[in-house]
Amino acid sequence: MTLTARAYCYLGAFSASCVLLAACTPANGTIPTPPPSTSSPASATPPETAQEREERLAYEAAEKAYRIFAAEYARLQQQPRGNGEPTEAMRDNAAGPYLKAMTGFLNYKVNHGTHSDRAIRIVYVKPGGYSAEELVLNTCEDGSRIKVLNRKGKQVGHGGTYALKLYVRPVDGRWKIWDGDQTAVAKCEG
Repeated sequence: MTLTARAYCYLGAFSASCVLLAACTPANGTIPTPPPSTSSPASATPPETAQEREERLAYEAAEKAYRIFAAEYARLQQQPRGNGEPTEAMRDNAAGPYLKAMTGFLNYKVNHGTHSDRAIRIVYVKPGGYSAEELVLNTCEDGSRIKVLNRKGKQVGHGGTYALKLYVRPVDGRWKIWDGDQTAVAKCEG
């Protein structure tokens, strides 16, 4: 569409608006004021405080760290081979006892020649408590469809379903999974 054609379209739309406005104007030429609104949707949600913003951003960063770590860990668990060492993505998103424990599981996998056929499914991630020094993520992971295979591809085990309480701390300027508790559950209940 050329600029001239576009200008005519705008002019036509403007003219049509003027005609409609004139048609809706009372005979005396005054434009009536609308009745007062009974509910104001703009004021229904109060503005976010600085504390709420800090907490929201912390939880977003913590959940992102958890999901990145879980995806990288699942990728390594699905590899038939490996060295059992944490990757940069794992070190960037976890530290302390949690990273040590998960590295131990990777070493076990390597030493016993096992791997999984699929990733665990994260069912939910929920906030569980916040302070500037540590926050809690309550999560549930469903691995009930996972098959644990040996080097020959024979099933030697299976996954499970777990509720986790993860403790996430600011380390080196970013939120990292620091520790956690895991409980086997029949299913994830949101």
